[in-house]
Amino acid sequence: MAKFRELPGELVEEILCRVPAKSLKRLRCSCKQWNRLVKDAAFARKHSDKSAKQVTCLMLMNHLRISEMSMNLDGKPPSVEVKAELSLLDPRSSKSSLQVQFDVAEVRHCDGLLLCTSQDFKRIVVWNPFTGYTRWIEPGGERGGEFSLGYYQDKRSNTRRYKVLDSDIYDLLKSKIYDFDTGSWRIVDGGDSVTRPACSCNEQIVSFKGNTYWFASDEEKPELGVSLLRFDFETEKFGYLPLPYQSRYLTACFSVVGEEKLCVLLQQEIWSKTEIWVTDKIGESNKGVSWSRVLAFHLSLDLHVLSSASFLLDEEKKVVVWCDGCVDENGDRHTKDMIYIVGEDNNVTQVEFGVDEINGCWPSILTYFPSLAQIEPARGKKRKRSES
Repeated sequence: MAKFRELPGELVEEILCRVPAKSLKRLRCSCKQWNRLVKDAAFARKHSDKSAKQVTCLMLMNHLRISEMSMNLDGKPPSVEVKAELSLLDPRSSKSSLQVQFDVAEVRHCDGLLLCTSQDFKRIVVWNPFTGYTRWIEPGGERGGEFSLGYYQDKRSNTRRYKVLDSDIYDLLKSKIYDFDTGSWRIVDGGDSVTRPACSCNEQIVSFKGNTYWFASDEEKPELGVSLLRFDFETEKFGYLPLPYQSRYLTACFSVVGEEKLCVLLQQEIWSKTEIWVTDKIGESNKGVSWSRVLAFHLSLDLHVLSSASFLLDEEKKVVVWCDGCVDENGDRHTKDMIYIVGEDNNVTQVEFGVDEINGCWPSILTYFPSLAQIEPARGKKRKRSES
């Protein structure tokens, strides 16, 4: 270790920026210099570009806590295991002797950061569970619809500029955006593409390469079926993109494969095949979208994937894992967190994770990539004490 510390600082940085994030977390305790380096925003950007990517599965449980989840999809049958809960302390509890965990009702993932909201949607936090970094945000008045985190690449400074979108899923022209540079909310222009009447979006949102995506439909023209709606955080405009084929889907939900592919689960009718499609090409026009079907399976009529469900795809093994909740048979005031696993053989493995009060949150799963990401303070502004 002593000889390693004698190396030039530039060489040490080049070596450490290639160390996987989980290993780097252990190394930061070795010396103060390395600890400061890990917290440096410029080093975080370099580490994101050069380090080997690691993936962790997270699950938001009905009792408002996020836990790590491990999966063994090679087993017969395959299995999943929920591990220790992640700790997100509520800063309001620091005024008392009792430290209280923050209740998470919804969670979105973007670039190694989690956007978490409370049950009443009056509290929002951007959180890096890997480093412990938090950035708390005050909502901008009355809640519009669904919160999401996104970014764009600032070419002049070579940094990612993060923003939070509060999208009104019934009237997109009333959506608001939070700019971390100004620390304030404002109404989004949105562009002419969202002015068509009666456009409604479902509540499922996914972040892919910095932009936000929903499923949207025109209620006055149901024959048009469902389309993809995208919000570009650089231009702050909405735009429509096609799905693999036009249809009035019974089920349509999202996921992300790795960090490079957007994935959709589609089902037209309850007796039809459930299909999984992926794309790694989403350009600025419809011609830039190219879909490939990677999996299709049949489910029994008593087992259905809801559009509110979240899912993960193992593209290599051709296995899909989705999360849902169901009412406990022993009482109508309790629900069970459920995981379902199915592949090309149509065999479904069901795993139950306890029973909780029905007034919690709907369970969800997501892939998380441990990173050193943090939101840099606006130019000319110092970091506040609350930004840890």
